[in-house]
Amino acid sequence: MKYRIGKTIAVQGDTIEMLLEEPRRDAEGIESGVPANMTVAFDQPPRSLVIGQPGSFVEMAIPTGGLLGVVIACRLLDPTKAFQESSIGARVLEALAIGTLDRQGRFDRGSDVLPTVGMDVYAVAPESLQAMYASDEHATVAIGKLSYLPSQDAKINLDSLLSRHAAIVGQTGAGKSWTVASLLQRIAAFPQSTVILLDLHGEYGRAFGSYATNISAAELELPYWLMNAEELMDVCIERHETGAPLQIAKFKELLQAAKSTNRDNAALKLPKISLDTPVYFDFQRFIEELQRLDTELVLVNLIRTHGPLYGMFTKTILRIQSRLNDRRFDLIFNPKTYKDSVSMEALFRRILGEETAPKKLVTLDLSQVPFDVRSSVISLILRCLFDFAYWYKRKHGNAYPISVFCDEAHTYLNDADAGHRASRLSAERIAKEGRKYGVSLTAITQRPREVSSTILSQCNSFMCLRISNPDDQQYVRNLLPDSMKGIVSMISTLRRGEALVVGDAVMMPTRVKIFPPDPKPDSADVSFTTRWSKAHAEVDVGGVVTMWRREGA
Repeated sequence: MKYRIGKTIAVQGDTIEMLLEEPRRDAEGIESGVPANMTVAFDQPPRSLVIGQPGSFVEMAIPTGGLLGVVIACRLLDPTKAFQESSIGARVLEALAIGTLDRQGRFDRGSDVLPTVGMDVYAVAPESLQAMYASDEHATVAIGKLSYLPSQDAKINLDSLLSRHAAIVGQTGAGKSWTVASLLQRIAAFPQSTVILLDLHGEYGRAFGSYATNISAAELELPYWLMNAEELMDVCIERHETGAPLQIAKFKELLQAAKSTNRDNAALKLPKISLDTPVYFDFQRFIEELQRLDTELVLVNLIRTHGPLYGMFTKTILRIQSRLNDRRFDLIFNPKTYKDSVSMEALFRRILGEETAPKKLVTLDLSQVPFDVRSSVISLILRCLFDFAYWYKRKHGNAYPISVFCDEAHTYLNDADAGHRASRLSAERIAKEGRKYGVSLTAITQRPREVSSTILSQCNSFMCLRISNPDDQQYVRNLLPDSMKGIVSMISTLRRGEALVVGDAVMMPTRVKIFPPDPKPDSADVSFTTRWSKAHAEVDVGGVVTMWRREGA
């Protein structure tokens, strides 16, 4: 038996207003309406339900069955007459229509029919919600508990979450690291998975067990010869210079020759070697050829004069030499392990966790990678993962699923910073085309409005943790479908570790208390009072300075 709580009084788009009725009992003894304490009682089984909480659900009568709505507001129609002795006053709920319920109680997202004014509105009992969630056969991975129904697991459709890309957004301290670690620990329960986590602060190294491997910046090598022509030119050439077009043309010519004439590459028996073929070439000899052209003198009418490219590469060579002399670029320009084309297989086995003891999750600790090197490193990682998936499908006919989680995405996947153009473009390619080849991108950020709009527009699922900043709230609101925009107002009230999940991964907008990760990432707030309450101890300034100078070595 449904419990009626009121009537619809206004319908505008997907937003519906309803007037709550005063409590009454009809001639047949059937109760309806909502008491002043906003709590209704059910007889079988005995329990009570608070009406009007943002994020809770109501059912509205429509000719084809019922329309499920999520409450986004509760207010008094005339506050001046509120809380009088006889009545609390007229109360109005505002809800967003999210889907239909057939006569058997099965939920289906969206609706072709909306209620008109005067239609009945019913409370949604906990067992009805449980039945709805249980009916979603595609939601198989539990990520937490329903906030409004703690006994019920909150499950997501992992295929939809990953294959159609996702974003995890929330301000500092809202629980993003907690959420990411918890989600990845659930993914690791599968017998086989390939997840790459870009860890910008080195906080996830101890969050996963023996099923994961952590590659620190000191171990990381992404040799220059893996770069395609565009990536290498981004590092070496300033494209805004007057002579850039000529430099680029000659640079490509020399790069093609360097790859094609390298003796070791003949053993690969490739039908052809292009500018973008990932094969080893001698970078020092490449630079020497640039220097020869830059200082070349030729005879014209028995007079020694400057060659056609004299001085053209002076700035380029200086830029390259500065990179070679900068230890921070050693992971690119001075590889110690991956120094020939044959080593490429070993490198990819390491990045994919496919070494002798396979791993389900690979954490790339980029915390020690300098800011101005980071874009090149991340661009190369993302582009290589995409290319591997592309060619795997071309060879085998089916996809090799790879899921990439980008922590602190706003720092290297933003539109505004030209210095991170390379990493942004690589991520945008995955966002636009990765689904075809099984490459998934999940952007994790505390500043969603600074992340590339192209990337976020391709995300079909959002896990929204607490966001208080009005500008970020508005940006998230603009990313969601029109029918979901009103829900964003709730994210400023979420507790730490609580998320509002919307999009293809869930059957309906779901407020979830995320399972605690075990073990936890190293992201907890520092307790100033605890540390400062202890007796003074000698500070190891010397040891810290030494490690600082050695850059962790």
